[in-house]
Amino acid sequence: DNTDSDGDGKVSQTERAEEMARDGYLPIQPGKWNIRFEVKDVKLPAMVKGQADEIKAALSKEAAGHSCLSEAEASKPGADFFGGEGTENCTYTSFDIAGNRAKMGLSCGMGGLGKAAMDLDGTVGDTEFQFDTKLVLEVPMAGKIEIQGATIGKHEGKCTDGA
Repeated sequence: DNTDSDGDGKVSQTERAEEMARDGYLPIQPGKWNIRFEVKDVKLPAMVKGQADEIKAALSKEAAGHSCLSEAEASKPGADFFGGEGTENCTYTSFDIAGNRAKMGLSCGMGGLGKAAMDLDGTVGDTEFQFDTKLVLEVPMAGKIEIQGATIGKHEGKCTDGA
């Protein structure tokens, strides 16, 4: 089904809540989460030989980080949680979940670097998630960069000061 019931290209909190009520949702644990992105393939416009490996290494390093979820956030995590490090103002463009299977589309800003569109398809559990990830970066100076990879999250316990 299409969670974006009003067709505006964004999945509102109300639309997301309706999807979760209809298909069920396994809430993730509140607390500290380690989230990383493993790059598998990069397609660049006019790629220079050898550049893909450098970009894979840089993206994998930059996209790793920690996130701290409150009780309220864990029961209905926002798009920013799944967007990862380096993204901001993420919104869901699609959201479909049934049991522990999830398919989500995200649209995120990246400050002055451009914007990112992500398709996540995988499983969500209470202490971990793993998504096959298709990431398309629109970078003003370079054009469109397509990245295939995996987004992996693991719960690490309670939040402490500083993360």
